[in-house]
Order: sequence, then structure tokens, then C-alpha cells
Amino acid sequence: MSDSNETSEPKPNKSALERYMRSTGTDPQTICLVILAVFVVMYAVYWLRPVLVPFVVAVFVVSGVGPILTGLERRLGVNRVIASGITLVLGALIVAAFGVAIGNSVVELNKNKAAYQARVETIVDSVEARLPAVMKREKPDGEADVENRPEEPGSGESVDRLVRDGIGRLAQTLMSFVSSILVVLIYVFFLLIGTPTHKTAPAVLEIVNEVRSYLRLKSVISAVTGLIFGAALWLFGVPAAFAFGVLAFLLNFVPNIGPLFATLLPIPLILLAPDHGIGWMIACIVVISTIQMVSGNFVEPKMMGESSDLHPVTILLALMFWGMMWGLVGMFLATPITSVVKLMLDRVDATRPIANLMAGRWDVSEDDDESEEESAVEQAQPSVAG
Repeated sequence: MSDSNETSEPKPNKSALERYMRSTGTDPQTICLVILAVFVVMYAVYWLRPVLVPFVVAVFVVSGVGPILTGLERRLGVNRVIASGITLVLGALIVAAFGVAIGNSVVELNKNKAAYQARVETIVDSVEARLPAVMKREKPDGEADVENRPEEPGSGESVDRLVRDGIGRLAQTLMSFVSSILVVLIYVFFLLIGTPTHKTAPAVLEIVNEVRSYLRLKSVISAVTGLIFGAALWLFGVPAAFAFGVLAFLLNFVPNIGPLFATLLPIPLILLAPDHGIGWMIACIVVISTIQMVSGNFVEPKMMGESSDLHPVTILLALMFWGMMWGLVGMFLATPITSVVKLMLDRVDATRPIANLMAGRWDVSEDDDESEEESAVEQAQPSVAG
């Protein structure tokens, strides 16, 4: 009777952490050491970002151009070093072409500086004319006459300085971008030369195929979106249309917020256009917004599906984390890096629940816990019949 009473007592509810520790056979000390190791790795990744960022970008580029390199070896009948050199030269030529085109867009924008400056001055004068009299500055008693005060810089000088500073920052950013691309190309060349020719392990092959599939689909969708986006701006007569198309292509790799920023970037030039009316402005903004909306909400989900196998919340958290660690480049790499981490966690039994959680699944159910507890109790208790 006492044994039956003991077995009929309600079992205490265990937390998810306790169930995970029991199912994987880990102890609290091991979990604490893993947490400390994760924080050490995070600090190392942040501290080594000048070296790791171009290297990681080069790794993903090599993963994407691997089939192109193999095709060159087969079609041209050359060895791997020559094929890698040809790939490097083609990449440098593409980067140079993009740099020249973006430079021409900046020159075009600089030529229209006077028209945009006049437009801003007209808007400022219109706003100042409509201000009520109480908003105007009055001269207090005992203060010097307003006419004797030194003249403050007008709106024209402010706009001119703002445009000049903006063009200078843009040129500096482009030079930094070109230098970073050159470092990435050097990494790519040596990684292509050192790519092993022997059979790759199944786990590594799965990760490479997953990343390659994601990059291929994402690149095609981003390229088409950037081309249509830039062509629409060019048809509307917006300056620097090619540069905005390139930015739309690049920002499309940043999930969720990238297309939004790509849509917002040309809006100041649209609103300050000196030769167009309200209808043209509304039509231009509606067209470019529709392009991004169709690409992000219809085309991309249908073509890519669940290629990354990551929950949207996981992608958002990865975007914030890698943006904090590596800046804008980290936001570009957030999704593929997180996909690789998820695949690696999925290969180990102890970390598979974490991978399932990143995908929005949680396989440890209460029914399984209760059945495991009942089996454990049955094994622990001596048989009454015996």
C-alpha cells in the first residue's frame, strides 16, 4: 500500500532547462563553462573584426563562385591557379565598372547642386513667410540694433556647405569601400587556390550547399530588384539613379530593414526636384515603393521559401547582434552566418534543441517528458510481483 501511495503522488513540474539537462546528460557546471566560452568568443569576434570581416566576406564569395571556377577549369582546360587569377581579374573589372558608374552618378548629382540649392531656398523662404509674427525674433531693451549685428550665414550657404560635406563623405566612403573590396579580392584569390580537391565531409558539404543556395537566390532577386529600381528612377529623371539601384541591390541582402532604407534614400532628391510637381513626386515614390514591396513580400518568399530555415524573430535578433558586432557589413552577413551556426548546432545531439528553437520549433514536449518520467520510475521501483 505504501508503494502505491508513493507512486500516485503528483510529480513536480520541471522547467525547460531541467528537461534539457536531463535529456542531454549535461550538468550545471558544463553549462556555465559553455556560457563563459561563448562570451569570450564574442569578445574575440568583436576585437578581431578588422581581420575577420573581409575574411568572412571572402569565404562567402568563394562559396558562391566555386561553380564558376570549376566551369572555367573544365571549359578552358587550365589549372586552378590560372582559373583563380581569371576569376580575380573579372571581379576587379566588375568592381571598377561599378566604381566608375557610381562616380559618374556623384558627378551628376554635383552638377545639379545649384538647382537643389535654389529649391531649398525657395522652400525655406516660403516657410519663413508663413510664420506668425509672434515667432519672429524681437529686439530686447538695451540690446544693440539688429542691423549692426554680424550677418548669420544664409540658407544658401548652409545648403552649399551641407551638399559639399555630403559629397566629401560619400567620396570618402566610396574610397574605403573600394579598399575593402580589394582586401576581400586578395582573400578570395588565396582561398580559391587553397580550396581542397579531395572529397568534402558530408557535414561541410551540407553547409556549403545551404549557403550557396541562399546566396545564389538572394543575389538573383537582389540584382533584378536593383535593376528595376534604378531603371524606374532613371525613367523618372532622378539624378544618381544607377547609384540608388546599386544601393537597392546591396541593401536587399539586409532582411526587413534593408529594402525600407533603399526606398527612403532617393526620396529627398525626389521631393527637392526643381522642375516637377506634386503629381510627379507622388507617382515616383509610389512606383519605387511598389517595386520593393512586390520583391520583398511576393517574389522573394515564393522563390526562396524556407531556404534559410530560420524564424523571423531569429533573423531580427541576428541582424541586431551582427550589426552591433561588425556594423553594416555584419547586417549583410547576419542571415548566412546564422544559417551556418544553425546547421552546425543541428549536427550535434546536445545542441539540436537550440537549432530547432532558432527555426521556430521546440521538439521537447510535455508528453515525451511524462512518458520518460514514468519509464524512469518503473525502472527504479522493484517489481511487486517479484
